[in-house]
Amino acid sequence: QSRSSAASDVYKRQLVDAVGIIPPAFTMAIFPLMARYAASSRESLYRAYVLSIKLLFSLGLFIALASTVLAYPLARIIGGAAYLPHSAVAMQLLVWYMPLGFINSVTQYVLIALGKQRFLTGAFTAGLAFTLAANLLLIPRWGYIAAAGTHFFSELVLLIAFYVGVRRHLAPIPWLPILSRPAAAAAIAGGVALVLSRSPLAAAVLSACAYLSLLWLLGTFDAQDRELLQQVIPVSRLWQRLRQRLLRALPEARLRP
Repeated sequence: QSRSSAASDVYKRQLVDAVGIIPPAFTMAIFPLMARYAASSRESLYRAYVLSIKLLFSLGLFIALASTVLAYPLARIIGGAAYLPHSAVAMQLLVWYMPLGFINSVTQYVLIALGKQRFLTGAFTAGLAFTLAANLLLIPRWGYIAAAGTHFFSELVLLIAFYVGVRRHLAPIPWLPILSRPAAAAAIAGGVALVLSRSPLAAAVLSACAYLSLLWLLGTFDAQDRELLQQVIPVSRLWQRLRQRLLRALPEARLRP
C-alpha cells in the first residue's frame, strides 16, 4: 500500500504538474481580452469562451489518451521499475481529470472577468467538500485507485458549480454539441490504441494521428471558429508564456528526489 501510494505521488508531482502549466498559460494569455469583452460585448465573450472550451477539452483529451497509452513506459521513466505496475495504473486513472480540469481553468477566469469572484468561493468550497468526503470514504478501502479516480469527479463537481455562475451571469452553454465531437474522436482513437496495445509507441502515434484527423473530419472547429481563433488567441504570446513556464519547471523537476 505504501509503495502504491508513493507511485501515485511520483506521477502526480512530475508529469501531471508539468502538463498542468498548459491551462494557466493559455488562460493568462487570453484573460485581458476576456476582461475587455466582459465590459464591452457579452456576445464576444461567449464566443471566445466556447472556443476556449473546444480547444482545451480537445487538448485535454489528447494528453489523457496519449498518457494512458504510454502509461507503462512513462511510469518506468518517471518513477522507475520499482513502482510498477502501480504507478502506471495511477497514471491511467489520474490523467482523465485533464479534459474537465482544463475547462475549469478557463471558466473560473470567465467568472472573474464578469466580476463574480465571490461566486468562486462557493464553487471551490463545494469542490473541496466533495473531494474530502470522497477521499475519506473511498481511500481507506481502495487506496491510490480511489485517490487518482476522485480527481475526475472533483473536477466534474467544480465544473457544475462554475456552470451555475456562467449560466446565470453569461449564457447557457450547449455542452453536447461542443464536447461530443472531440469525445467521439477520442473514443475512436482509443479503439485504435486498444487494437495496437501490444506496441505502446505504435499505438500512441497512430491513435494520435487518428484523433487529430477525426477532429478535422468531424468539423470540431468550423470556419467561424478558425476566424475567431486568429482574432482572440494570441498564439505568439501564448507560446512565449508556455516556453517560460516549461523552462522554469524543468530545473525544478530535476532537483526533486
